[in-house]
Amino acid sequence: MQLNQQTDYALRVLMLLAEQESLEASRLYTIREIAEFHQISRNHLMKVVNSLVEQGFVQAQRGRNGGLKLGKPSKNIRIGDVVRGMENSWNLVECFSSAGSMCRIQSKCRLQHVFRQALQAFWEKLDEFSLADISSSPTKIVMFNE
Repeated sequence: MQLNQQTDYALRVLMLLAEQESLEASRLYTIREIAEFHQISRNHLMKVVNSLVEQGFVQAQRGRNGGLKLGKPSKNIRIGDVVRGMENSWNLVECFSSAGSMCRIQSKCRLQHVFRQALQAFWEKLDEFSLADISSSPTKIVMFNE
């Protein structure tokens, strides 16, 4: 199992914004700054940020002094919620799909139960951690006008 690239980028954005949360002089970061800091595509990052804004994890302010900040305190953002919000599917095997399965042993298979328990344990572990738990000390992003 591997998380998609959007989830990876979403977690990077959120961790960076969370690091700034503790600073008295915290400021808003632009998509351009974040994309250059992480060396990822601005266009791709824009899609990720839009999803984070729609889900309430991030607030975006438009305008000259606009940018991004956390939509709620980092201690209130569970990692499991972020991953659930960014991933498209958790069909670990074909028989998990709502579209149906072509598996000939599905009616007698006990493997589904094992995978469902494993997936439940995965979510329970991710839900134990908040964004605050995984964020480190503030990171300095070099400003373009400095």
